[in-house]
Amino acid sequence: MINLNKGRTDFKAVGNTYPVAGNVTRINTTVAGVPCVWFIPDGAAEHEIVIYIHGGALIFGSADSHAPMVSYIARELKRKVLVVEYRLAPEHPFPAGLSDCIAVVNAVSEQNPELSFGMIADSAGGNLTMATALILQETNGPGPQYIVLISPWVDLECKNASYKRNEMKDTVLGRQYLMEAAKMYASGLKLSLPHLSPVNGNFHGLAPVLILCGTHEILEDDSINLHRQLLANGVRAELRLFSGELHVWPFMDINTEASRKALRDMARFAAKHSI
Repeated sequence: MINLNKGRTDFKAVGNTYPVAGNVTRINTTVAGVPCVWFIPDGAAEHEIVIYIHGGALIFGSADSHAPMVSYIARELKRKVLVVEYRLAPEHPFPAGLSDCIAVVNAVSEQNPELSFGMIADSAGGNLTMATALILQETNGPGPQYIVLISPWVDLECKNASYKRNEMKDTVLGRQYLMEAAKMYASGLKLSLPHLSPVNGNFHGLAPVLILCGTHEILEDDSINLHRQLLANGVRAELRLFSGELHVWPFMDINTEASRKALRDMARFAAKHSI
């Protein structure tokens, strides 16, 4: 049984095992009634921003837990990054958190029509980002210039072969934990629905997507299957597997070579697909 209070405290501590990057300013704000936090690096671009959707199994996480990692992403990309503090399950099950993400994207686009934006996310944030992209397409809403996903959890059925294949290698996640979190979020709905498990979605017309994943993750097949689905839908998608890495490795240590490479890959992809 997941202990929410302890889990949220411990999750924040893991994300803060290294300090926030230098020369990055944090500003709390509210967008469309949703709490958000800006991370603004010195010399940030004025014409483009990044909207960041944090991970935490849909039940943990915040701008505080992700401040160190996001600050380094902002500095590497030289872009202002807006972290969405969406509502968490089980207090606020589906579609509350997803609705918050959609509201923020729509509001940012409406209030700043001159800005283009990319989206970056990790883990469960990847789920929300891809579900947001689906709904924005369905409603003719604004679209990102690019999407970057780090270790996305996009199949809430937790049924892929990598759960077994990497069971002994993955020291971060476990299937029972993810299944419990998925049930808290879905609140009795069918887990295969595309807005819950976006790997099942139709993404024709979506902007380019970069997926980064470690080969020791039980979620490895989430990334592989999403990449395959995106390609089948005609999306320009790239999958980069990091040998021996665990779930969202830059979250735990930003100073490893694999973390530095992930930052460089994100920056190159953003630059390549920006206006």
